[in-house]
Amino acid sequence: MKRTLLLLSNGVEEIEAIVVIDLLRRAGIEVLTAAVENEANLLVRGSHGIGIQADKDFQEILGLDPADFDMLILPGGPAVDFLSKQEQILEFVRQCSQNGMAIAAICAAPLILAKAGLLKNKTITSFPGIREKILGDIKSYSEERVVQDGNLITSRGAGTAEEFALALIEFLSGKNDPQSLAKKIQNQIIAREFKG
Repeated sequence: MKRTLLLLSNGVEEIEAIVVIDLLRRAGIEVLTAAVENEANLLVRGSHGIGIQADKDFQEILGLDPADFDMLILPGGPAVDFLSKQEQILEFVRQCSQNGMAIAAICAAPLILAKAGLLKNKTITSFPGIREKILGDIKSYSEERVVQDGNLITSRGAGTAEEFALALIEFLSGKNDPQSLAKKIQNQIIAREFKG
């Protein structure tokens, strides 16, 4: 089973976190969520006041071997401003990249990757509002909704969260048909909801 790690912090954009967690888990991909703040109760408050209960605290994650995971996922939202200033987070992201983990970032989260020095010679997309902050680090900027460049997958924001999640499933599963994946997930939902 493929394993992913998703970082949560206060101010996370809820749609970008929950849609990814939900669809990956429905596809049979493990998603371990880690609270970077509020480690005591693992409850992270999203940018719209919605509470999200993490699986572990970030300090526990530091003790795990990055080689045990296939992908690091960074949702966006105002949380990115805090995360991009935390040297411990930036170093962790660098280590994940050096260990060969794929990295996925949506909305403003590519800013974390820029601060970690991981966007050099990459083609990416992001929330338009951070474009100017990352232009100096990248090869090219795309207006596409989801962009893959090697082991890096980026996406525009909350409105592209489902496409982003399907791209991650496609990347992790090795299947090359996102529409088929979406239909399969939809059929699983219908079957579960209308079971006698």
